Amino acid sequence: MPKKGENIYKRKDGRWEGRYIVSRGLDGKPKYQSVYGKTYKEIKSKMSGDAEKTVSGKANAGMTAAEWTLRYIQSVKGAVKISTYNMYLLHLKNHIAPFFGKIKLDSLTETDLQKFVYSMSGLSASSVRVVFSTLKDALYAAYKLGFVKSNVWSDIKLPKMKKHETYAFSQLEQRMIENALNIEGDPNEIGILICLYTGLRIGELCGLKWSDINFAGATLSVNRTIQRVTIDGKSILQEMPPKSLSSERKIPIQEFLLRRLKKLKNNSSSVYVLSMNSHVMDPRTYQNLYKRVLKRAGVEYMNFHCLRHTFSVRALENGFDIKTLSDILGHGSPAVTMNIYAHSLDKHKRVSMERLSEIREVG
Repeated sequence: MPKKGENIYKRKDGRWEGRYIVSRGLDGKPKYQSVYGKTYKEIKSKMSGDAEKTVSGKANAGMTAAEWTLRYIQSVKGAVKISTYNMYLLHLKNHIAPFFGKIKLDSLTETDLQKFVYSMSGLSASSVRVVFSTLKDALYAAYKLGFVKSNVWSDIKLPKMKKHETYAFSQLEQRMIENALNIEGDPNEIGILICLYTGLRIGELCGLKWSDINFAGATLSVNRTIQRVTIDGKSILQEMPPKSLSSERKIPIQEFLLRRLKKLKNNSSSVYVLSMNSHVMDPRTYQNLYKRVLKRAGVEYMNFHCLRHTFSVRALENGFDIKTLSDILGHGSPAVTMNIYAHSLDKHKRVSMERLSEIREVG
């Protein structure tokens, strides 16, 4: 006898039929395959083991590359952050589906993939690489299941990444910004000071809770980030784990900043250090506050992330070693830090070398 949920039943003509999902369309609706037999056991056998793999393989071979990519994205939904899942869907909708909507998965060629890369010439090199990475992950999953004959993505030429120069506020600009802060008038403005002296990202700053600050040990722990994500078509703020495992970290706090934070905590009714009516602060709202402070300070606008760069440059100017700075920033490795701040490191090397001359002068 069939079990509930098996989708196996006896037809009026006496035969047995089993139905199972072989793929999903770009709208998410399932596509079914049916198998027939004289007995329930025969259908059960066809829908499992080698028979299932054979039928499923044929069905998937008939799928388009876009349909397979959707199926792959849906399969990893619970294993990735909701923001990452939504990003995958955007890549599919805006780039992958329009190009691969009619190209069969089993007939996909290296030429198709190279043409796809060229079709995104209007995007930045980094954006092209991110979109292609989504497609490549889906194709690798298909390759492991035997739906793609070879790793056709291996020799694709991707646009070269241009090295982005990091911008930071000068020491004079930093002083002007700090002097313009009116923390007594708006306690949330302390967030700018926090970023200048800890290098927090804006999502980490908005997710910072009073319980993350160890006043006795003078440390600040990064345990979460706030992001705006889309769930079921609605844009909402969501508290999420930090960007990566290395982003979850503990940062020492300077004494002057600790005193400011203690004073604010005594007058706060929110669990968050920054808040809007005792609720979490939206990063977009905080960026507007940041713009107002820069205007008040008379400093030319640079994006909020420049506060993090400013902290890093000041740290290097004051002799931080790369490993320490990397740990405080939450980078995956010191190599990441060195790559981002290579220009600043060159200046740091020059200063360090000049200090050696002081030994000669003393001698």
